[in-house]
Amino acid sequence: MEIKRLNILRALDQHGTVIAAAQALHLTPSAVSQQLAVLAREADAVLLEKHGRGVRLTPAAHVLLGHADAIATRLEQARADLAAQRDGRIGRARISGFPSGIAGLIAPALARLKHTHPGWRFEVVQYETEQALPLLPARELDLAVVMTHPDLPAPDHPRIELHPLLDEPFEIALPADHPLAGRAEVTPGADLVDADWIITAPGTACHDLLLTACHQAGFQPRLVHTSTDFGAQLALVAAGLGVTIIPRLAQPELPRGVVLRPITAPAPRRRLMAAVRRGQGPTPLLDALRTVGAELAERGAPG
Repeated sequence: MEIKRLNILRALDQHGTVIAAAQALHLTPSAVSQQLAVLAREADAVLLEKHGRGVRLTPAAHVLLGHADAIATRLEQARADLAAQRDGRIGRARISGFPSGIAGLIAPALARLKHTHPGWRFEVVQYETEQALPLLPARELDLAVVMTHPDLPAPDHPRIELHPLLDEPFEIALPADHPLAGRAEVTPGADLVDADWIITAPGTACHDLLLTACHQAGFQPRLVHTSTDFGAQLALVAAGLGVTIIPRLAQPELPRGVVLRPITAPAPRRRLMAAVRRGQGPTPLLDALRTVGAELAERGAPG
């Protein structure tokens, strides 16, 4: 049995449908179905059964997945042992992050490693948290900087480990001529109930975080504008078209006409974490990211 096919079975279990598993693994649905059919013949077992309009895993498939997870972990440990044998002098890693994570954490970490570990080669790609996590067990990524909400359960996957890097607060971005611009801090539930809000696209962590923060503050925000780019959001704020919350790593330079104000406690925060395959072991990259995260936390992140 090939690990690749076991990974496809795991993706189907995680995502629920052949189409969703195919999208997560960047395969076609027909390729997923073909590989699962081969795996069933190799296992000499029925792995899928019809369930409504879709399929679900059989008990035999869950038995197989239990062994597959153990095998995947042992393989990662073997790779880690081989890497340790080389004393970490050389290596390659494909890394992903969302834009502010790349700018605030990944780029500074790689700048250090360029001097301390010149034998390493890195490739950086941009993925949101939801896109990145399925690519780790599939070995399309070696590390992903991901985002979670401290008050919500962290993503749970039997083949992924999460290492905390930084908890960072959000601040309110207001037009400079807004009546609240002179305040020392802003209470959204009392001050911005009637404001027009700018928000990231549905399905992103920041979208969910803003809605959760407003719900905890006791109001439903009036969502008017949508953009996944923090620079575009700040441009809309500068134009007087609404307000938004921005994480500190997304604030290296503010456009004219925008002011940032702290949010009264409890301020919404996001947790940045490094996601790696379980059993992968420590790497110079993970160590560098932890160092950068600790330094940002000590000085309060940019802004």
